[in-house]
Amino acid sequence: MKIQQFEKIIRKVVREEIDYALKREMDKLKKDLKKTKLVVKETTEVPEAPVEDVENFRAKLREQIAPPNFNTGNDTLNSLLVETAESPTPEQRFDANDPVSQFVNKDWTPVMKSIEKKKEFRP
Repeated sequence: MKIQQFEKIIRKVVREEIDYALKREMDKLKKDLKKTKLVVKETTEVPEAPVEDVENFRAKLREQIAPPNFNTGNDTLNSLLVETAESPTPEQRFDANDPVSQFVNKDWTPVMKSIEKKKEFRP
């Protein structure tokens, strides 16, 4: 028997043994996975609190916190600081039906998904 033939036979036997061992291990892993039944859910959405709850919370905070007292020695600066501290929040200033507000607060998820698909596309 020549050395080349002997090498071919050894390679063939080793391949068959490796295939057999891998198949056995894969079957064991599949059985284990079927037993555990892991469920993975990917969520990117953050649940938002209802607007009424947020407004009630802010109102309670305003009641509890005393108005700020600025003693800088300059009456103009003090009045400006008090006015700024007591100014309404952006949610209070903008109407929910305002087109700009609707555009900014729009759900952009479908748009972003289509952009991601375009990035992955390779002709």
